[in-house]
Amino acid sequence: MSDQQLIGLLEKYLQGNCTEDERTALESWYEKYRSVQMPDSGHTEPDLLQMYQHITDRLKKEGEWQEPQVAVVRHIKQRWWQIAAAVVLLVAGAGIWMLLPRADRQLALDTKEGIRKKVLLEDGTQVWLNVSSHLTYPANIGSGQREVYLEGEAFFAVAKKDQHPFVIHTTDLNVQVLGTRFNVKAYEGDGSIETTLVEGRVAVSRNGNSLVLEPGEKAILKKKTRVTNEMVVNGRIVDWGDVLLIVEKVVPNVSSQKVSELLWMDDRLEFKDKSFPELVRLMSRWYNRKIILTDTFPADYKFKGTFKKETITEALTALQITADFNYTVKGDTIYIHH
Repeated sequence: MSDQQLIGLLEKYLQGNCTEDERTALESWYEKYRSVQMPDSGHTEPDLLQMYQHITDRLKKEGEWQEPQVAVVRHIKQRWWQIAAAVVLLVAGAGIWMLLPRADRQLALDTKEGIRKKVLLEDGTQVWLNVSSHLTYPANIGSGQREVYLEGEAFFAVAKKDQHPFVIHTTDLNVQVLGTRFNVKAYEGDGSIETTLVEGRVAVSRNGNSLVLEPGEKAILKKKTRVTNEMVVNGRIVDWGDVLLIVEKVVPNVSSQKVSELLWMDDRLEFKDKSFPELVRLMSRWYNRKIILTDTFPADYKFKGTFKKETITEALTALQITADFNYTVKGDTIYIHH
């Protein structure tokens, strides 16, 4: 397991975002470690927070620590040995990480639900991260390879370096540029990946297929089963085997002169032709609230709207004008029903 995987997996574990397979792998690994390294330790609970703070303090002094956006939970109800697996993994991972040359180290940026941020990378590239996003990039990005990994959504203003192209990797699509401004949206569970080009040129690619976008174009990668003819209005379709790439022209908003795909950078939530499940995912990320659909709604329920300073309840009340639904607020959870 690489240092990037170690740090990434630990981060997911501490935030409670591990999959069952990842959690099982960690627990199995720790059981083997304890039986060999600590056969007589029993189940005495260690001071995990003190160990965690000691490690992070050391990394901060080295200048290699990015403060996490999600705080470490101090009252952990899980079995201590499950969490111990993650902490021991951090000790091992940090040891390997500090021995690696700087070119092989990876840094990470995160945003929580409801939080957006702007950062400047060492190579001069500006990045705006939307809510619930994760960006991994090399520590030597200012002088070496410029390949980053994105989960979520981000706008990039890439510093031009002809000898070092800038490449963004997502789950199913890669975007390569030399110097340009563009948006990439690749949230897990959304069913599509979007790239919107503002200026310059980018090449989107997947499994040996490639296409160059021109300014004012948006590429949408979708599984064939998710695409219908009615979804393609002003654009063209490129067949890439098991997926289709839809290329559309984007039109700037009249008032802001920005395309709708970029309005999130102005703290504006805009959407159109969104089904109820799609709208729930979008609003959950934007407002950092848990929203649950308790009923099945007709497939022809489609929503359009723009919100800026409205609270989530104000937004839902406004949407009730166009659709027949009710909602109930219980604590931090919102239940939507007929």
